[in-house]
Amino acid sequence: MSRTTAHYEDTDLAMFAMQLLEGEEHQATSEHVSGCAFCRQELARLHGDLAACAYGVEMHAPASSVRERVMHRVTREKKAIPPAPVEEAIPAPAPTTTVSVEPAEEEEPRLEFRRRNVEPEPEPRSAKRRRSEDRPRRQSAGVAKGIFVWLGWAIAAGFAVAGVRLYQQQMEYRTRLAVQDAEVSQLRANATGAGRLIEAMTDPSAQRALLSPPESDSGSLAEGHVIYDADRGSLILLADHLAPVGIDKTYELWMIPADGTSPIPAGTFHPDAQGNGNVILPSLPKAVAVKAFGITIEDGAGSQTPTMPIVLAGS
Repeated sequence: MSRTTAHYEDTDLAMFAMQLLEGEEHQATSEHVSGCAFCRQELARLHGDLAACAYGVEMHAPASSVRERVMHRVTREKKAIPPAPVEEAIPAPAPTTTVSVEPAEEEEPRLEFRRRNVEPEPEPRSAKRRRSEDRPRRQSAGVAKGIFVWLGWAIAAGFAVAGVRLYQQQMEYRTRLAVQDAEVSQLRANATGAGRLIEAMTDPSAQRALLSPPESDSGSLAEGHVIYDADRGSLILLADHLAPVGIDKTYELWMIPADGTSPIPAGTFHPDAQGNGNVILPSLPKAVAVKAFGITIEDGAGSQTPTMPIVLAGS
């Protein structure tokens, strides 16, 4: 039995509806129809068409040859049928020549009934043609629907990836801006420090002092130069030829106030390999009158009170 894709054709379903299929074909069609909603709907439509066609067919008396075939089959099957009802239902045949029936021709009445009741009158556009045209449309619609579904998912995934990339770019831009802001702040601080340094070095009213070793260490070449601006609280120390100290020791600069109060720590430093060291613009109170400066060697990161002896001193 021929099929179109996964469904039976109309001719096969029509033969099944008229009980013209036998054996395995009938069983296979019955099993398929029980599990296929589309074929069940087509079979129901064919049943309706057959009922309408049978209702509109004009009844005629069967031909004598048909009567002979029916009687021959009834006799062969050995079924007792009262002759009276047959005579009433079927008119007496006209005198004709008896026609012998071949076994292969026994199905002719069924085939003739099938042609008379199944074949509808031709229409401008039959239901079968509409179904054959609609089936590709339904398949195309299903394919298009699947394409649109996957296209929607693809677009959503693309937006998600674009959103992640945009977020990453924004974070990178923010990081760069933060780094640039820090660099700008550092440059501004350096520029401010450079301006203060220039002002302190060029201010004619700034206090200047030369620091030298004590008389007991007259053979040392170490010395220091201090520029101090009390109004701005700016101080610069440049020292050279200093003796190296251990990593747990440090040089510390002190300011000796003119009012006799305790010395003020003015910054710590470690000399380099050539013995050069400096203190540049430490954090100091303003408007402190200083009468002298001194340098000592302290432990660790420095001290709040000077430790003797004084390495360099001057005013």
